[in-house]
Amino acid sequence: MSDRYDPKTTPWEIEEKDFPAKGESEEKLRFLLRYAILAPSSHNTQPWKFAVRDNEIRISADKTRWLKVADADQRELHISVGCALENLVIAAQHFGYADQVEYFPQGEDSLVAVVKLIPEGKTERPRDPVLFEEIPRRHTNHKIYDARPIPEAQMARLHACCDEEGFWFFPTNEAPNEAELRRRVDELITRGDAIQFADPTYREELGYWIGQGVFGTPWLMAKITQLAVTYLNVGKRQAKNDSELLLSAPVLAALGSAVDDRKSQVKVGQIFERIALTATHLGMAVHPMSQILEIPELKTEVSTLLPKENLFPQHTFRLGYAEPEKEHTPRRSLEQVLLREAASIRTYKGGQHGRASD
Repeated sequence: MSDRYDPKTTPWEIEEKDFPAKGESEEKLRFLLRYAILAPSSHNTQPWKFAVRDNEIRISADKTRWLKVADADQRELHISVGCALENLVIAAQHFGYADQVEYFPQGEDSLVAVVKLIPEGKTERPRDPVLFEEIPRRHTNHKIYDARPIPEAQMARLHACCDEEGFWFFPTNEAPNEAELRRRVDELITRGDAIQFADPTYREELGYWIGQGVFGTPWLMAKITQLAVTYLNVGKRQAKNDSELLLSAPVLAALGSAVDDRKSQVKVGQIFERIALTATHLGMAVHPMSQILEIPELKTEVSTLLPKENLFPQHTFRLGYAEPEKEHTPRRSLEQVLLREAASIRTYKGGQHGRASD
């Protein structure tokens, strides 16, 4: 690995052979966190912090990176942290650890989970071994997808990722009224874009994060785009683009839960990350499209589209096949997420945005 840290390449160059097998416990656990920080997050805000002590890792939500306008209820914040938690569990099991996860040990505050790792222990919920190698390969794919359908055998592999009681995976290609369902979702996406981009606080928030370079855009282009998004209502253009992306995918999917609490949202993040890594292994692309859940009235309408009553929609995304993304998006260094945030990125006082993950 290069001595110079490049946030777009260095984090993704992690090598299994570099695991410090003869090192101290904390050194080994810090190495596992290098896989955790490759997780997707809402608009790549990476809203997590980690503390390592002896044989445990404490995972906290970094509220300075909370998207206060787009993600007012912190649903996406906790889903993002859940994705990082899942990467950590997968990596830990790969290197021979059993994991014991305690969710919100102090109640629903910033401390999301305490993960106790036991060397050579027995794992209660073993992960598919193929997922580990996909962690550095996974991308969020924002491109137009191919129309070819996903084979039943591959859909079965994705369904198997959602095997926890109280959670459901709903793909549109298995619905009896698929065409009508896709039309309704497309309509909701269009309405969602119109509502959000008409809100100047939403545009300011989105522009802020674009200007921070979270998508890897060159500095000058990021600043120009920030100004355009902040001061111009580009809702119609965004709605047209999102509609094309949505309708190009052979499968639209939702994850739902029987309970709508923080723990459920974290677990949805874990399930989604397993789906994303499995899809990567199968040569598929994944792209979250969450604006229809960021607006309360639209989220209520989404719940009526689910084939099971009394469920809470938690995450929506598209699945299919597409030309691979050429580059990864930037990641903060492990040193940054193990330390307080003061030196890494200034806190945005007005909030932050969350639509796509990366």
